[in-house]
Amino acid sequence: MTGPGTGRPHDPAELARLARKELSPEHYDFFAGGAGEETALRENEDAFGRLALLPRVLRGGADRDTRVGVLGREWPAPLFVSPTAFHRLAHPDGELATARAAAATGIPLVTSMAATTAAADVVAAARATDQEAVVWFQLYLQPEHEVTAALVHRAERAGCSALVVTVDSPVFGTRHRDLRNGFHDLPPGLAAENMRDLPGAAAGSTRDIAMWPAGWDDLWRLRELTDLPLVLKGVLHPEDARVAVEQGVDALLVSNHGGRQLDAAPASVEALPAVAEAVAGRVPVLMDGGVRRGTDIALALALGARAVGVGRPVLWALAAGGEDGVREVLTALREDFGRVLALCGGHRPRDLTADQVVARGFPRRPGTGERTW
Repeated sequence: MTGPGTGRPHDPAELARLARKELSPEHYDFFAGGAGEETALRENEDAFGRLALLPRVLRGGADRDTRVGVLGREWPAPLFVSPTAFHRLAHPDGELATARAAAATGIPLVTSMAATTAAADVVAAARATDQEAVVWFQLYLQPEHEVTAALVHRAERAGCSALVVTVDSPVFGTRHRDLRNGFHDLPPGLAAENMRDLPGAAAGSTRDIAMWPAGWDDLWRLRELTDLPLVLKGVLHPEDARVAVEQGVDALLVSNHGGRQLDAAPASVEALPAVAEAVAGRVPVLMDGGVRRGTDIALALALGARAVGVGRPVLWALAAGGEDGVREVLTALREDFGRVLALCGGHRPRDLTADQVVARGFPRRPGTGERTW
């Protein structure tokens, strides 16, 4: 497959191959790698491959609309850019290029707390392209409440319209590629810019991002800090989903952190149906992990997601083609989903339903045990 009008490929494997040629080995491994034996990393993609879509036919009507509503905003497609760190390792323009490309395609961006460009500059770049661009800020709760508060207020001043609170990281996952490569810090000239000039740090310096076992009470304290919607990222267990909704979280993001934390975790799409069932439509359920093509988006929506995030393909496109590469891969994903929706007999994303998802082979429907033959 090639990007629209360019001849550049957007096939995920080919993009990764091209990116590998552009990146130093340790930086490629940082982006590509996962925790432990990288089982969860592989399973995120492989789990989609074990599922098939049963198309519906003779539903008539040529109209098709891929728009979805999320937290009071209408998105042109059920797709967003998931938070990933250190984009300037992939390209000199880093997060600025990603923000401009996402805004140009109408795709919301979740900018990372570990971005190599400050959130205010990311939002400014997106809004210079589209004044209505949606940018959310990904947040790790920090042990010092005043540091969390400073980050939240910066995100508010920058114009971010939601906080994506990552809750699956009480400690760092063991990433053998980084250990093997000795990759422990950014090269000179790059830093996690959102961590600069925070309480407890010397003027002009940055703090490390702490991974620690936050609790529900820390989430309550965050709620008291801001009126921004809170999206809880890293939820896999349905009971956590139920508690989160009861505690007033505005949306959930089913994610195993791209396979970078607990290697024994299930694929995100495998955890999705139980979380969606527990939520029962009370808040939007989002998902990321392993999304590479339009069929993956359709499968996730059929299993209960409102929209899905894409991470590594954006990094590969950024490394291989800069801003143009990111714009093309996002456009290609959006168009591919539209085709899949039509081929499944749907006119709107909500037309995709769980009875259209089957396991390959002589299958039983996921989660039901019901035979489909």
